[in-house]
Amino acid sequence: MASWGRVRRRPPVGDLDVATEPRRSATQPAHDATPRKAATRNTGANPEGPLTFCATLTELAAEHVRLRRANRTSTADILGNADANVSLTSYGKRIASVWKTIETIGAGEVKPRRVILWLDDTAAVADLPPSLRRLQARGLEIRSCPDYGPHKKYFPYVNEILPERPDQTLVTADDDVLYPANWLKDLLSVHDPCEVTAFRARVRSDGPYRTWPLCTTTEPSDTVFATGTSGVAYPPAVLHTLQDRGDEFLRVCPRADDFWLHYATLAAGIQIRQVRDTAALWWSTPITLNRGLWDGTGAANDAIADETRRYWLAA
Repeated sequence: MASWGRVRRRPPVGDLDVATEPRRSATQPAHDATPRKAATRNTGANPEGPLTFCATLTELAAEHVRLRRANRTSTADILGNADANVSLTSYGKRIASVWKTIETIGAGEVKPRRVILWLDDTAAVADLPPSLRRLQARGLEIRSCPDYGPHKKYFPYVNEILPERPDQTLVTADDDVLYPANWLKDLLSVHDPCEVTAFRARVRSDGPYRTWPLCTTTEPSDTVFATGTSGVAYPPAVLHTLQDRGDEFLRVCPRADDFWLHYATLAAGIQIRQVRDTAALWWSTPITLNRGLWDGTGAANDAIADETRRYWLAA
């Protein structure tokens, strides 16, 4: 009778990230404990077909495992020498998960000089979750500010940071996005100091906002309307225009930062360019179903757009 050897079971697909990760030797520095494993399917495009969709979900699950391991064990600095600062904000329950976004920014092929998280909740700042305290030790700045809604991602920056570095590019990020390793590198590689550069944009028209098509060109234009979800780079000229105008957005469009930023850009004589000829939408964290801090639609958007345009034209 034949003798059969013990069958070795293949690990589940979802465990492959753990099983294949190289182990750190006792002599290897701690900051090498969590090398960046590129999420190759986080390309900004929606997966096509059921097989690609399932593979993307598997990779997304592995990415969350990698991020958690990095946050708990890595001592690597999240800052670099790119000629740009990254600013973002969060609020409420989202503060507990914003560390994932910051981990992806800090693991990029190109790293910003500063990463600043703005919070309007003083109690939250005083009692930060361990995940954010660990990131502080690696270079993250967390600052308190008034409640400017979604405008917190840039307005405290132009008031407090811009005077220190008036010639620095500002990159805004959203708190529920997992940015790919090439995110900042690709954004800055096409950025021109005379342009606003975005990974995702629509094309503004005279019709309702819901009819504005996604941008399909890399040509700069004043009708390209950057949406902040996937990351936007703003040159100093726009930042100074925003600084000069102050907090008038609280009266005009308190919950619609994209409109305020768009017309401030045009007022500064700057055009907007999309990085690629397709609008990118990166993976998001599971905490939210709606992207961004504000996701109004329909007639409300149209009214806000008209009011904001009239304000800047009259200025």
